[in-house]
Amino acid sequence: MALRAVNPNDPIETGPCEIIEICPICNGKMDAVYTRVHQKVCVCVDCHTSITVPQSAWDIKREKAR
Repeated sequence: MALRAVNPNDPIETGPCEIIEICPICNGKMDAVYTRVHQKVCVCVDCHTSITVPQSAWDIKREKAR
């Protein structure tokens, strides 16, 4: 896999987290702070708990749905 430099002009997708909407720690709102092809990171706006979901987890979910 080739690596490439991150372009600072690329738009950063932030906003409500579609992965997990409610924080498992404090029941606060989760916001997506990093969304890329290989992973998604969501952070609680209240307690700052972060959840990282790798692409491999989505692949497993897709396989189980078959």
